[in-house]
Amino acid sequence: MRCYVYLDNFRGFRNTRIPITDVNFLVGQNSTGKTSTLGLMKLISTPRFFYASPELSDEEVTFGHFSDMVSAHSSDRTYFRVGLAWERRDRGDSEPAGLGWLATFVERDGLPQLESFTFYDGKLERSIRYEGDEILYEAASGPILSSPSAVLDSRLPAWVEKHARRDGDFAKLSRPKGLPPRLPLFIALSIIPVPAPQDASGDRPPSPSSELPSLLPDVFPTPGVTWIAPIRTRPNRTYDELTLAYSPEGGHTPYLIRRMLRSQAAATRFHDLMKRFGRASGLFQDVRIKAFGHSATAPFEVDVLLDAKPLNLSTVGYGVSQALPVLVELLARGKGSWFAIQQPEVHLHPCAQAALGDLFFEMASTNKMVLLVETHSDYALDRFRMNYYDCKTQPPESQVLFFERRDRHNVVTPVPIGRDGKLPADQPPAYRDFFLKEQLRLLGV
Repeated sequence: MRCYVYLDNFRGFRNTRIPITDVNFLVGQNSTGKTSTLGLMKLISTPRFFYASPELSDEEVTFGHFSDMVSAHSSDRTYFRVGLAWERRDRGDSEPAGLGWLATFVERDGLPQLESFTFYDGKLERSIRYEGDEILYEAASGPILSSPSAVLDSRLPAWVEKHARRDGDFAKLSRPKGLPPRLPLFIALSIIPVPAPQDASGDRPPSPSSELPSLLPDVFPTPGVTWIAPIRTRPNRTYDELTLAYSPEGGHTPYLIRRMLRSQAAATRFHDLMKRFGRASGLFQDVRIKAFGHSATAPFEVDVLLDAKPLNLSTVGYGVSQALPVLVELLARGKGSWFAIQQPEVHLHPCAQAALGDLFFEMASTNKMVLLVETHSDYALDRFRMNYYDCKTQPPESQVLFFERRDRHNVVTPVPIGRDGKLPADQPPAYRDFFLKEQLRLLGV
């Protein structure tokens, strides 16, 4: 298991642990928390959350006001909590270490504001509490835990109680001169005096840390989650911008294609993937760039090859332009990258949806990518599972995360995909009820 996300009193979730593995298909009815979970994963994976005042919004994801985030049916709407627990294996340690943190937010001027934060780095447990312009802290050596589940079971209940009761042996944190009254989270954690090893008498006092620890990527398993929005940008007939920054809607995709095709190695990989996906999906035979000039700033168009004839991207089916941002982004990112992809099947024929399942399996298997895919497509999920039949190597650890509403709260049930690609028999009753009922109606039963 790579990590767990913890949600309490947030967007309809109540004391919820959501496991995250290599490939995760988020399925379920609308308004059950799928997009909220993806958005939160994206926000807490960025340096901005820890290096600035923690905000639950950015240019790509926003949750609105505090009242929009706290669970509507909660008996106590004064707070919500989010947390994370994960496993670290990349430090040369003989044994893996479990890490984790918990953040409690309260309302201030209509917006969420961090009130308490506890961080456990595998050995040391540090807590801070904001009280006006003052910051209180507590630091102590913690037990060595070997897994994220151990962190949740062993430490999370104590953190929740500490945040709720506001107790503990807290001291006032001395703020360095020149820094703002309300220190960003990373700086506050970094200047907490760290307990020194005790001497024989056991009464050696804490001493300040001699250097600032590097908390990223220690506060998240990856330095960032690439967000791909459900509705992609409409294609243009030609493109003539000099530069274009990344956008979740894929407005930058044509420029990324042009850049990739300027490198022989990248171009070879690009055309190989486009031909294979195009053949499997029936969307196209290849994708090319037609430049109107030889300079790097010359306008260009994106053409798709269909029946051996190049056609401008703006003149072919809408599904092609909707699929390209997903394909190109997966191809352009490095091994081990994390993706949050919303409804990749939008505007795609079932044949093309199934081809996405093959693509996801390939990227997770060969490039070790971690995928969180919000989807309503059985075709993509079933095709992904079919790849297990012929897999000769260790396949990615995969699951379906089934979201539903029970007793006015969101509930998430992990449904693991087995080594043979099959789902377990003990699925949530609601998982297949709708589809079975529709098939029975169709058969007249």
